[in-house]
Amino acid sequence: MSSSRSNLALILAGLLVGASIGLIILFGFGAGDGFLSTLFRRGPGGLPPAVPEVNSAAPDFELDSLAGQSIHLADFRGQPVLINFWASWCGPCLEEMPLIETYSERYASDFKVLAINNGEPEENVFAFVDEVGFSFDVLLDPGRKVSGLYQVRGLPTTFFVDSNGEIRYQHIGPMSEGQLVGYLEEVGVGK
Repeated sequence: MSSSRSNLALILAGLLVGASIGLIILFGFGAGDGFLSTLFRRGPGGLPPAVPEVNSAAPDFELDSLAGQSIHLADFRGQPVLINFWASWCGPCLEEMPLIETYSERYASDFKVLAINNGEPEENVFAFVDEVGFSFDVLLDPGRKVSGLYQVRGLPTTFFVDSNGEIRYQHIGPMSEGQLVGYLEEVGVGK
């Protein structure tokens, strides 16, 4: 009987530890920025925000750039926009960024790149961008509000918005050159 009580105590302790870890993962470590708070974030009128969908309007946002400018998505209506969610610790993000830079420079007057950093401290983003040097706008999303608005679940995630402000494509993961060229051509860049 003593052995079965010990086994039961170990099983209960394991379940308690597992449930605690599960709750930490589910609700996150910081107030307001855990998985559930992002999933159930409320929009105007207390309603859940609309999930961005292909062939629908891109959710508008305003973020500060590393240059200290306030960048508003609506300011680019009339030209295609590539919105890339990334982080400096994300290997696949770093693989595709030089490719995005190449096409951003090649077609600078044809489309806009908005590279939204996924919540890293500003000084880390500054140091990284200073080291690698990108010409496109790098935006700071410290509370990951825009990442939540766009329902970003993995990095990199890229949205291609046409000149009418509608999302035409969403790509999760790193893009090959062929994929990037194809998406850009579909929104009117490089044809």
